[in-house]
Amino acid sequence: MFDYIAIKESFLADATPERRSAADFEQLIIKVAPMLNQASNADNFQFAFDALYFLWECKLNIQHHEVMPIPERDRIALKYSRFGEHQEAVIQKQIDEAKEWAKDLEEAGIDPMQALCFSKEEAGFIVAKEQRETTVATHPSAIAIPQRIVQLYRAFYRATGPETTNVLKPLLLTKEVISKSSSNGEELAQEVLGRISAHMKQVRGKSAKGRWVISDRAEEMQAIVEFANFMVFHVLGEKFKGDKASFSSKKGIGLIEDACDAVYRLEQDKGRRNAPRAQPD
Repeated sequence: MFDYIAIKESFLADATPERRSAADFEQLIIKVAPMLNQASNADNFQFAFDALYFLWECKLNIQHHEVMPIPERDRIALKYSRFGEHQEAVIQKQIDEAKEWAKDLEEAGIDPMQALCFSKEEAGFIVAKEQRETTVATHPSAIAIPQRIVQLYRAFYRATGPETTNVLKPLLLTKEVISKSSSNGEELAQEVLGRISAHMKQVRGKSAKGRWVISDRAEEMQAIVEFANFMVFHVLGEKFKGDKASFSSKKGIGLIEDACDAVYRLEQDKGRRNAPRAQPD
């Protein structure tokens, strides 16, 4: 069974200050490679591998890509993955997305090299809860992000009407908080958590549209935490490199909203088709 928490703990236990070279990182990966290769697919292997890399940089206070260029990191991933050509395809997809993202940044007047700098808070997007096996890719891609966003908020919220504002409510609340807040990192994630939690209280009190999914309030809160962390650390921090202006733009969250709206309705239709039908008398 793929256990990201165990992988992370084993990896970080040996990530001591003196082990900060590319060769040191490779040795750390060799140690956990058998556990990494229990991932269900190449996407999940790559996500876990990238997570370990960013945590290694964060723990040792290494500036992003200071020690290891991307091609060297990709070489190590390919060398120790059991997924062969599938892994190579995942990495090539990441490269293509990075080039497209750099082009978008340049068009928006943002220096792509500056956008590659990660703070410790942004590196914290790797959370232990990502240990769950899923066939949905969890690295930032045009398809995976909307699927993951919808998957996370449908865990605690369902729309009760066809309006887009109802369907996308948790995402729209998150966008509002991120766009208006001056906070970053964990503080920003807490603000998103607070805003959505307040809305879910209104949903339970029938003073706001929507339907709650999880009866236990503590479990519901944990589901909202996962969603808030993903939006702040993964989408804003990783996909948009912490740039709130890019995140809030039509080419940013605007495109993601359109995709999420479509994904939600597809999931809704799928649920209706799979619902048990009443037997005729």
